[in-house]
Amino acid sequence: MKNLQDVLSVVRHPDFRQTLLDDNERSVLYYNRALGFGDLKRSLQDKRDMTPEEVFALCSEFFTEDRIRKIVAEERACAARNPFYGSSFQPISGEFFGGMVLVSTDQFSAMLLGLDGFEIDMAKRRTPGDRRTLTFGGQHTFLKIYRARDFTLQTWKMDPFADEDDLATSGKTYREGPSLVCEPGDTFHFGADEAFEYTSKVGAHALVLQVQMYRHGLPMALEFDVDSRSLVGAASSAQEPTRLQMLATAMRLFGRQDAGEQMERLVAHPSHYVRWHAMREYLGLNLERAWPLLERMCAEDPHPAVRRAAQKTIHHLSDVAPALAAE
Repeated sequence: MKNLQDVLSVVRHPDFRQTLLDDNERSVLYYNRALGFGDLKRSLQDKRDMTPEEVFALCSEFFTEDRIRKIVAEERACAARNPFYGSSFQPISGEFFGGMVLVSTDQFSAMLLGLDGFEIDMAKRRTPGDRRTLTFGGQHTFLKIYRARDFTLQTWKMDPFADEDDLATSGKTYREGPSLVCEPGDTFHFGADEAFEYTSKVGAHALVLQVQMYRHGLPMALEFDVDSRSLVGAASSAQEPTRLQMLATAMRLFGRQDAGEQMERLVAHPSHYVRWHAMREYLGLNLERAWPLLERMCAEDPHPAVRRAAQKTIHHLSDVAPALAAE
């Protein structure tokens, strides 16, 4: 209760709101003017379709160790002055890291990550019966190491594939790559067909800039079983198809019977996984209207996995919708 009273005494102070706003505004101006974030944002607005190499070169040049040190110092000073300080940077955290998003656009995100070897070691441990998978995100990734102690990475490379491949019957797998020892000043570029994991043990730690591309990648992210190295899952590797799939799901969940035209456009999308996801949602929204499109998909879709899924769905639904199946 005492802590609650202390908090209330702070937030009820007549100067609290204005002091907080002033502190946040001062911090934003410092980042945009003194540290150059304003120039960076304007530069990115003029460069709408950068290659991974261009993005990584820009981030490596801009996020110098000196600039990172000043960012961290400013965040610590602001938090010390006011525990309610709202950072200009989005905080992020996971099982074995904490950090913040320094820049995020529709092309890439640049994140500053603090990594702890003990937490990494605990997260990677397996108990008997645990199933572990390895995901290839299908996008380019860049790492810049600012601080590192006994810090390592394990890498892998998967078989090449194209959007038209029938992954269920392709036998795609992956192979182990080199284990990398990270030193301050090192940079690494992992291609869209590569994956890496932090593999450090107790006592290791690192401060890393991780840049994740959203464009110029592979059509899908693939997930493999670690023990058998067999493919167990696939998903979109880009933001736009994922959002379209979410849109189709939302239209079904909200019962939007007036969204037939939009659903039919999604069923004709160039990406086969968007087409099939939209078809499943359309069937749930309006079975009668979606049925002719399902039959056409079964007969004419250019992707073998979609034709196969449509055929299985028709067979399954024929038991619950015999009138439609007989037409």
